[in-house]
Amino acid sequence: MMLKIRKFLFGCFGFLSLVFFLISFGSIPNLVRFARGFATESPAPQRTLAKTIIIGVVFVMSLLIIATPLIVTFINGMAWWTIRKGKGTARGWAIAACLTLILSSILLLIPMKSIWGYFPAGVMIAILALCVATIVIGISGLVAFARRDSVARPLETAKPPRIAGDGTSSLLDSIAWLLGLTGYFAGMSWWYRWGRAQHLPLVHGYWSWLQIVAALFITVVLHELGHATAGMALGMKLRAFIVGPFQWRIRDGRWKFQFLPSKFLSAGGATAIVPTNTEQLRWREICMIAAGPVANLFTGLIATAAALAAIGKPYEQYWEFSALIAAISLVTFAVNLIPKQLNAQHQVAYSDGAQIYQLLRGGPWADLHRAFSVAGSTLVTPLRPKDYDIQTIQRAASSITQGRQALVLRLLASYYFLDCGMIPQTCEVLAEAESVYEESASDIPAELHTDFVFGNAILRRDAAAARQWWERMEAKKPTHFGVDYRLAQSALFWIENHLEEAREAWNQANLLAQQLPAAGSYEFDRYRCTLLHNCIEDEGAEVASKLRFAEIAS
Repeated sequence: MMLKIRKFLFGCFGFLSLVFFLISFGSIPNLVRFARGFATESPAPQRTLAKTIIIGVVFVMSLLIIATPLIVTFINGMAWWTIRKGKGTARGWAIAACLTLILSSILLLIPMKSIWGYFPAGVMIAILALCVATIVIGISGLVAFARRDSVARPLETAKPPRIAGDGTSSLLDSIAWLLGLTGYFAGMSWWYRWGRAQHLPLVHGYWSWLQIVAALFITVVLHELGHATAGMALGMKLRAFIVGPFQWRIRDGRWKFQFLPSKFLSAGGATAIVPTNTEQLRWREICMIAAGPVANLFTGLIATAAALAAIGKPYEQYWEFSALIAAISLVTFAVNLIPKQLNAQHQVAYSDGAQIYQLLRGGPWADLHRAFSVAGSTLVTPLRPKDYDIQTIQRAASSITQGRQALVLRLLASYYFLDCGMIPQTCEVLAEAESVYEESASDIPAELHTDFVFGNAILRRDAAAARQWWERMEAKKPTHFGVDYRLAQSALFWIENHLEEAREAWNQANLLAQQLPAAGSYEFDRYRCTLLHNCIEDEGAEVASKLRFAEIAS
């Protein structure tokens, strides 16, 4: 439990450091003007030493208040960086960051009573709830980092190695970050100068924080909607839509919503679209992928027009929010088109620009996209794993030999051979998948472990290996107990000669499998149920025969 809290706070530190860094951009000019004004003020002749000291104290306190975003940025940034690197000072910075969360929320709560009537009740209640939640998070962090060995090792695993030919490089990653930061600051600098010249109101304090978070959220939502809308217009089917902690997925043929608190401060999103046919697949995927950045471009242009036209309009007081959406959307459009490697949940992921490059270039990465797309289509079409283009999968696998993509390619090949009844080839590629797991993909989710349990039990008849993979899966605390899980459980019971338990688990797997829609992937699940049922019943018949022979002999 404490480890989950520390990981959640680790993400909080990084997110808050970024947000307050953006807020600091507006506070730096105020800080400079305040210091310059105080320095140029002529001292009064009658000022006593006591008054001078009081004025100095007030000056320092005012300076600290104006510089608060910078201070919070620095402390949270150091906490995130030292925890990520496993530094010896990580615990101290983490505790300091938690204290800043608590103190900043308390400072915001102090004037709440006096300003309550000046803003809508709903807004004030939301701010109050945010402050209370932040205080609770800060206190939880103090408890989580209280032990001296709480950050004895890095909480974040090493970034997966870069795979040759994916179109990315460290230089492009750095260019993307530089373009993102400079683009945002240059854009907002222009907007602030324009707003002051037009005598438009500016938002300060925690309202800036809320505006930035809301603008980021809207930008991500519209980006993912761009992918989803284009994909469905091209005949694809939406399978998942994720924005931060809000996740909608089709699992076992049904839409399911999941709220993940650990992703509450995540500014990322994802959209899973699968093709309903494989004709002109590459160009349809390119259009679907490009639709995300294009949506950001249109959003940025519309928000720019709205902000410029805000003078004298009913929404004039919200012009800065429109400007924020404009700046973030246009920067997101540009940065997303740069081929860049992302690190999503300790696996390699790619920007839209990198994926478009891979599809246009052809070669193993284009084969990878096609293999994954065809596999996804089995969820919504009659295509089964035996209909995969095995040559495409093998070409991609021969070049992509490490990481989660390499592992999944080999698992897809194992599905193909198993569905074709080619057991020796299935065992061969399963062994290759195990090798990739040991070398570079041991951070795969619990659900993918079920294939190794089932394969080692039913195909290899290796009880020790099946038990080892089951324990690895349980160590990752699986949360989905569908057909794959029950089949693996039944297969493990069977290979360990617990026939009654195997039958019970199989009945659960078969019941779930029969409820799945009529699609090729689910037909493959029902086929695996049949294979396992035959093993269980053949074993049961053999055991019964031995018992009858023993009775006759006695």
